[in-house]
Amino acid sequence: MKNRFLKIIKRILITVLILFVVVFISNEIVYRTSIPENFEESNWNGKWDSSEYAFVSGKVLTTIPENHKAEFKSETLIYYNLWSLYKPGQNKIVELSGNFSKSDINGNNLGQKSRPNENRDSNRRFFKAKMSIGNGQFIEYDGIKDNDGIEISGEYESSYPKDKGTFELNKK
Repeated sequence: MKNRFLKIIKRILITVLILFVVVFISNEIVYRTSIPENFEESNWNGKWDSSEYAFVSGKVLTTIPENHKAEFKSETLIYYNLWSLYKPGQNKIVELSGNFSKSDINGNNLGQKSRPNENRDSNRRFFKAKMSIGNGQFIEYDGIKDNDGIEISGEYESSYPKDKGTFELNKK
């Protein structure tokens, strides 16, 4: 009886693992095949994850200019993972408006947030951006670009549907 129960548990675990791998691979295939041609030259990609809703997450693909002194606008691809409860496997193309600055939205500057042994002339910048999606949804991003200039991470807040979460962008 005990051996039979262990066999059943083992089969269930193997089936769940195989299902997880198939869904994960399928998600990557759907994402990569759904990228429009005009996004193939994008220089930043990443992910986002809702902290308000379970199983709502996705990927981001955009072009952010190297010039940190000017405000920028960029076409951005938002992809919802297959397991997302909201718009699974769908893309949304929106315009992202943003900028980099040495001070955040509260007026804190990078000198106040640097580590003791960190160079004051570092490449770190606060990242602020926003996008409006046609159905009334408005998303604000607030993050920081690392010293190497290859990662931007932070938080986002969305209205309609109300949501908060995290994002991470990596330079390609």
